[in-house]
Amino acid sequence: MVNLIPKPTQDSPDDLAWLTGWRSRSLHSEAITLPAEMYYSPYAYELEQTHIFGKYWYYVGHISQLAGAGSYFTVEIAQQPLVIVQNKVGELRAFYNICTHRAGPVALGSGKCQRLTCLYHAWSFDLEGNLRGMPDMEAAEGFDGAAHALTPVQVDRWGPFIFVNLDPTGEPLLVQLGELPEMFQRYQFDRWARVHSVDYWTDTNWKLYVENNAENYHEPTVHPSLIKYYNHITAEARYHYYLQKTPLGHAPGDQRFLDDPDLYIPGLTPEEMANISTMSFFPNFAWIVSPGWAIIYLIDPQGPVKTRVRWDWLVPDTEAAKSPDNLNPLIEYLDTIQQEDLKLLPEVQKRIQSMGYKPGRLSPTREMGTHLFQELIMNAITSA
Repeated sequence: MVNLIPKPTQDSPDDLAWLTGWRSRSLHSEAITLPAEMYYSPYAYELEQTHIFGKYWYYVGHISQLAGAGSYFTVEIAQQPLVIVQNKVGELRAFYNICTHRAGPVALGSGKCQRLTCLYHAWSFDLEGNLRGMPDMEAAEGFDGAAHALTPVQVDRWGPFIFVNLDPTGEPLLVQLGELPEMFQRYQFDRWARVHSVDYWTDTNWKLYVENNAENYHEPTVHPSLIKYYNHITAEARYHYYLQKTPLGHAPGDQRFLDDPDLYIPGLTPEEMANISTMSFFPNFAWIVSPGWAIIYLIDPQGPVKTRVRWDWLVPDTEAAKSPDNLNPLIEYLDTIQQEDLKLLPEVQKRIQSMGYKPGRLSPTREMGTHLFQELIMNAITSA
């Protein structure tokens, strides 16, 4: 392990033993949960902003949030303001949503435009980020407009899912994705419609939410409706992802997929038709996908102990699948599952911050995804 040299900030603890003493641990013989400070320390959060959300590809939105040339939407993931744009020929572009004059926003919300125009002093930029308008700057001698272009950010897609990487030298998205696109190619995600979206907020460190989503150990306790499937779950964790398969049947109407082809995506294998896939992809992308509905997660750190979780609902782009009769029972049922997690996780957060907390052993058969996620987190911030 490379020794971490902490930067001198007022939030940096004097004793960094909890961080510098970390080492990689075997899942089966000694894996334990992270030190308490990793779930509330402002310094740990700064390290994650820099070395995870500043270095890895992370999820920012669905392509349906854009509507062709000149369309845009804004996001602030891990408190980094970004604007995602389609240029004049419909290609994706991404920039820091920070005017190069005095840091005003060049866009808010979403919409369409010919130029991105700062809401503070009306400097304007074309859809490639070049400065094109700067009122009352004629008297500024030696002004270099090219040096005041918006700061670009790497942007790419996996099907309809948009990712960015703040590191201009970062490797391509496909390298981080690895085998996932090939594994899920039959789901044809470009053929799904985004039909519902909701933001959930929790007074919880973002890693607790991801860890909960990357294991099934809690399911029979926290989600009693899932008990009968517990012993039929299979799971694996490797590279940058956790993948779990649960037999189809726990959500309302699941069995109807076999009777109505308009309710499921065609071309799936018998195994894919029989299972629900739960996937967590490092650091902030996750989903639950069945043959006929999907929930796409955007997990957004909003400080050391606050997290926003965006759920986007996808169904096959057919009238039957998009009908209220199909959607409403699914939305109600799976919102109940989400609320069960959100009720418990703040209680875990409080207890981690107690003097009585100490790291505990992880289950090798049920928490391999949590272990992988924690290893990726700590490797990223301690190898800086």
